[in-house]
Amino acid sequence: MAAADPQSKSQTPPSQPPHKRTKRLHNPQSLTHFLDGVGDLNDDNNRSFVNLPDDVVEKIFSFLPIKKAVQIGVLSSRFKTSWLSNRKLCFGREFARNRTRPEFISIVNRVFTSHSGSKIQCLRLHFDPLGSDRTVLNWIKESIDKGVEELDLDFLHSHFPFNLPSDFIDVQTVRKLKLWYCKIKLPSKLNGLRFLSSVILRRVFLSSGLIETLIHHCTLLETLDLTQCDGIWRLEIFAGDLKRFKVLKVGDCWKIDTIDIDSPTLRSFYYCGPVRAIKIANALQLNDVMLNFIPRRGFIRNFQVENLVFDISRVTLLTTTSTFLEGLTARIRDGVFGNLNFCLSNLKEFQLFMEGASYCNLGDIASFLGNCPCIEKVFIDLNEFSFEWGLYWELHQRQLVDKQSGFFHCLKFVKVKGFKFDKHELEMARYFLKRALFLETFALVYPRNGRVNIYPPYVKIYNALLIAWKASPFANITICEHLNDTDCPTPPKHSKFWF
Repeated sequence: MAAADPQSKSQTPPSQPPHKRTKRLHNPQSLTHFLDGVGDLNDDNNRSFVNLPDDVVEKIFSFLPIKKAVQIGVLSSRFKTSWLSNRKLCFGREFARNRTRPEFISIVNRVFTSHSGSKIQCLRLHFDPLGSDRTVLNWIKESIDKGVEELDLDFLHSHFPFNLPSDFIDVQTVRKLKLWYCKIKLPSKLNGLRFLSSVILRRVFLSSGLIETLIHHCTLLETLDLTQCDGIWRLEIFAGDLKRFKVLKVGDCWKIDTIDIDSPTLRSFYYCGPVRAIKIANALQLNDVMLNFIPRRGFIRNFQVENLVFDISRVTLLTTTSTFLEGLTARIRDGVFGNLNFCLSNLKEFQLFMEGASYCNLGDIASFLGNCPCIEKVFIDLNEFSFEWGLYWELHQRQLVDKQSGFFHCLKFVKVKGFKFDKHELEMARYFLKRALFLETFALVYPRNGRVNIYPPYVKIYNALLIAWKASPFANITICEHLNDTDCPTPPKHSKFWF
């Protein structure tokens, strides 16, 4: 093929404006994907990267995590010092793995001593800082001086909480703050944190003043996550003035006995712990709720659960445990035995984790779902749970289930994990199959231990029985082992724990 005329080639307009190519290079995810393919610098596909201007190369390396930048830097002498201007100093769990504490400190010290960039976007630490407090504070101070936006300090493996002075937190540029096992005390009036959007505190001693200060001064706050924190028994989130507050998570904070929430912009509320007095007011946008109630000995306080179900009546997604349904069970109210009258008219996805210490059974499940007219997906994890077959079921709950005449007109997907083919589990399968008129998928998954209460040759017989029960001609019934359930095309939105 004849060579192209140089003049005509120079006059050919580029297929894409230069500024668009530069914009893609500033996308950290695209950069990581692109640099993952850099191996042989003599390859034609990688020459374009080598020929990039120096300022563009520096920009690229500044967005990579420090470990990735150093790995790429060994490919060429030109890239050898590019990591020195890196913006993401991530020395997290993966970095700390298989490194001794002195090795960790030595490497991080070298990075900070050699760092020549004007900006540090993220500082992430994961190690035991015992005896190195001054060194750690120096790292944080240099990050603050270079406009750090994300502080992620994980000192969980330390024997004592790390004392973090207020002037190392009350910083103008910080947008994301994540602290593990730290001792902090903020002044009643903050000078910084104007741009703070996310706060994650784990194993941090709380005070009512700390939460109140964050809510009052951090006007751009979107997420507040409190996990395994002590110090207060009453958590008050009065966020009426916050226009962006969307997510509140409270997990394993056993000292907290009361949670009082007033936030018209709240969209997601996650809770893990014993049944507590939880009040949610003005939850006009709340649509995503997890209530991972941990069962405790003795009877639960039913009124706390009953009050809560009315506060979350607008949700579209709910994950909870059998303890929650047990609190809503049919009982004597105002001298009359019956179910609680409530309605979750917007609920579309429901996930239930069965807990061994509860007395929940099919009657409670059917009673709850009977108040969810638009339910589309149901996930039930039996978790080796065994249903109770007592006099209460025979005399009361069985009759209530049999009297239900309604059908599911929106239910299309049902999945039951840990299905052992017990008598009560088969009753539950029959309940869903006979009432879901437009069901598309009914999936049963064996328990983790593989133990089922039928012999393998009888599986086909039970499968034929399930097919005979289905009211929807389009329902596809599947039975699989626990190990084959990893690639489910329709997974639930929530896992059991978020932390």
